[in-house]
Amino acid sequence: MKIFISYSHADEQWLHILHKHLAQLQRDNIVSSWTDEQIMAGEKLNQKISNSLNSSDIFLALLSPDYIDSNYCYEKEFERALELQELGKIIIIPVILEPCDWLNTPFKEFKALPKDGKAVSIWENRNTAFLDVIQNIRKLISSPGKI
Repeated sequence: MKIFISYSHADEQWLHILHKHLAQLQRDNIVSSWTDEQIMAGEKLNQKISNSLNSSDIFLALLSPDYIDSNYCYEKEFERALELQELGKIIIIPVILEPCDWLNTPFKEFKALPKDGKAVSIWENRNTAFLDVIQNIRKLISSPGKI
């Protein structure tokens, strides 16, 4: 399974923590993840992002006020993910990093992680919050006929 991780660059610290939590899924060859950090110098940004998004199975959106404020994340990546989701080609999973107005966006249509859409930043232990995210991804992937 290929996971496209959509995030605001203002939330890079969260992305790095998520990568650590994805390590075992990747080590088990269950998933691979892609972010714009993998774009090499000289490559065309929009083309690389579009190609990766179109070939992904899961769209993981790391939601925060900065994400909602980002025209590129919200209006380019998320809009395309919605189109792919309508075609049955991708699963959208919102991951709530920081309290934000996500319930007044189209993300409200999708089950958010961690549990109950409670922002990672307000969990007593953030590793527990990310573990919930990873366990739910593992469960989704292992469910027959889900992907």
